[in-house]
Amino acid sequence: MGRSKYLIRFGLLPWGLGLTVLFGIIEFLNFYEMNLIWIPIRLIVFAFVGFFVANARWQSMERRYEPSLYKRP
Repeated sequence: MGRSKYLIRFGLLPWGLGLTVLFGIIEFLNFYEMNLIWIPIRLIVFAFVGFFVANARWQSMERRYEPSLYKRP
């Protein structure tokens, strides 16, 4: 799996869609209505959040598994 597929599969989709649905449910439970203008805004904002979270995870895994330059002999 490449980096872009990883970012989409573990960042944009679960964070973007998941948090949009979660906040939509919370809004509906609190106000008994859903303002439709917030749905695309949430999708964009939470997709960016998911991108940065997944990118940070990708970078940390790359650092963890790359060969170290300072290995002891």
